[in-house]
Amino acid sequence: MTEISIIFSTKSKENASNLLRSIQKVNSYDVVKDYSLSIVILDKTDEQDIEKSLSTFDFYIDVISLQTIQVLEQKRLDLFETANCSLKIDSIQRARVQQQIYILENFKRFTNSVIWQVDDDMLFGQSEYLVNKHIVNYSINYFSKIIELYHQNKNIDAIISPTTYVPPIPSLLYCETQLNDFFYNKYIPENTLSHLEYHDYYNQSKCEKDYSIFLSKENDKTTIVKNILKGIPITRVSQEICSGSDINLKPSKLLRGGNFIVFNPYVFQIPHLGYKENDFIPARRSDMIHCNLLSELDFQIKDVSYFRLVHNRTFSNYCIERISTNYYSDMIGALLMAFLHKGEDEFKSRLQFHQNHIKNILKLLCENVDVNEFRAEIEKLLELDFKINSFDQKIFINEIQDFKKSKEELKIRLCKLAL
Repeated sequence: MTEISIIFSTKSKENASNLLRSIQKVNSYDVVKDYSLSIVILDKTDEQDIEKSLSTFDFYIDVISLQTIQVLEQKRLDLFETANCSLKIDSIQRARVQQQIYILENFKRFTNSVIWQVDDDMLFGQSEYLVNKHIVNYSINYFSKIIELYHQNKNIDAIISPTTYVPPIPSLLYCETQLNDFFYNKYIPENTLSHLEYHDYYNQSKCEKDYSIFLSKENDKTTIVKNILKGIPITRVSQEICSGSDINLKPSKLLRGGNFIVFNPYVFQIPHLGYKENDFIPARRSDMIHCNLLSELDFQIKDVSYFRLVHNRTFSNYCIERISTNYYSDMIGALLMAFLHKGEDEFKSRLQFHQNHIKNILKLLCENVDVNEFRAEIEKLLELDFKINSFDQKIFINEIQDFKKSKEELKIRLCKLAL
C-alpha cells in the first residue's frame, strides 16, 4: 500500500485545524482505500501546542517542534547557503528548505511515497458557488486518484496543481481588475446555475470578459473598495473547469505555489533556490525558481488541474504597508523569472507593466472615491509607485546575470554529483 505524506509548515493553529479537517473529510470519500495517509506538521506557532488538539483525526500525524526545526537548520546550514536562502527572515523559501531537510533526514521513510507539499492556508476541496455564496465541496477522490496517477506515470517526477477562490498572489496585482469591475459594473449580479465557476483573475483569458456574480455582502462603497485593496474577491470571473474523472497532464508553465505533489523523492536533493535582494530580504516566487531549476535538470514536471485546492487565506492582518511590501517583493521575483525563463524583452515588458500598474490603481481611486477616506492607502501607493519607477534595471540585470551564473555553476555541481 502506497503512502501519501502531506507536509506543511504553520504559524497558525486555526489554519492547521482547518486544513486537517478538510483532509479528514476528503479521506472519508473512499470507503475502500488503496493508500495510507500520514501528515507531517512543522509547528512554528508561538504556543507550540498543536499536538494537543490532534486526537480527533484518524490518520497518523507527526508534529515537528520549533526546537527540532532549529536543530535541523543548524545540521544543514549548507543547504541554506546553496539555496541562497536568508536566515534573517522566516520566509516561504525558508519553510520549504526546512521541509526539505526533514525529508532528507528521513529519506527512507519517503522513498516509496507520494509527498504532497501544501501551504497551511489551503483546504483539500474545490470551490463551488451556490446562491451567490462560496462553498467548498469535499466530495473529491483526491487520494485514490493521485495513487492511480502515481502508479501509471513513473516517468513523472512532480505535479503542480492550482488553487482557487483567492488568487495566491499579492492582492495589488489583481485589484486593478476588481476596481474596474466594481466602479464600472463589469459584472452581471445574478445567480448562476453553474457550480463549477471559480474566481481566478490571474489565469483569466485576456480576451474574455465573462463575469457572473457580485460576491460582496457589503453595501458600503468605502468598505467594498478597502476590501478589494486587501485582496478579498469581490467580483468573480466565470470559468468552467471539467468536473469529470479524467486527469489531463499538461506541460508545466512552472507557476508553482502552495500545492506541489512529488512522486520522485530525489527532487528534494535539489536545493530550493531563491533570490535575495540587497537587504537580504528574499524575493517571492522561490517556488517557481525552484521548479525552473528542476526543469533545467530534466526533471519531468506536469500541470494537473484535477488536484486543485482552495486557497483559504484570511485577511484580518492585512494592511496597506504589508500589501505594498508583498507587491514589491513579488515584482522582484516576477522580473527574475521573466528574465530567466523568457529573456530580456519579457523582463522589460513586465517592468513596464509594473511601472504603470500602481499609477492605474491610483487613478481609479482618485476618480471614484473620497480621497480623504483613503489617504493612508493613497500615500502608501504613491510611495510604492515612486519606488518602482526609481528601480534601476541596469543594476538589477547585472545582479540577475550573477544569479544566473551561480545557478549554472550549481547545475554543473549537481550533475557531477549524479555521476
